[in-house]
Amino acid sequence: MENVFDSLAYDQAELQQVMRDHYDRIIAFITTKPFQAVMIEMSATPAHERPKFVADVLVNREEMANRGVRVPKGILIQRSAFGDRRPTLFAVKHFLPPKYADVWQNVNITFDNEYVDASVKRDRATCWRAPLSPAEQAEAVANDPAMALA
Repeated sequence: MENVFDSLAYDQAELQQVMRDHYDRIIAFITTKPFQAVMIEMSATPAHERPKFVADVLVNREEMANRGVRVPKGILIQRSAFGDRRPTLFAVKHFLPPKYADVWQNVNITFDNEYVDASVKRDRATCWRAPLSPAEQAEAVANDPAMALA
């Protein structure tokens, strides 16, 4: 079996290091005191209102700046949704340099709303449905507070 890295301009160790470096940048950002203060503010918000908080604050650079959060160059905070219907609120993403896009485009850390673990299907037949758009998922949670914990 051919190693996919044999045909690339870099090896697996280089890609792993670049990914680790980019994860470290995300971690350095999300562990700053201003970002942590925003997370505490969001956590104090009822679960069914958190998608609105994300839309109004976390993905709004002006609102984040008003709270003392400076999003570093190359880092993106975006709403996100997955096919397994985990109630993902947002992701903090960092794109890798274009050189690596033929194998991996970005690394991210996702932040989910509260949920009952058993409510997320993990069997192959049902867990990978087409994801709801972040807007549809946020609306569903906002319209049915029980979904925030479902």
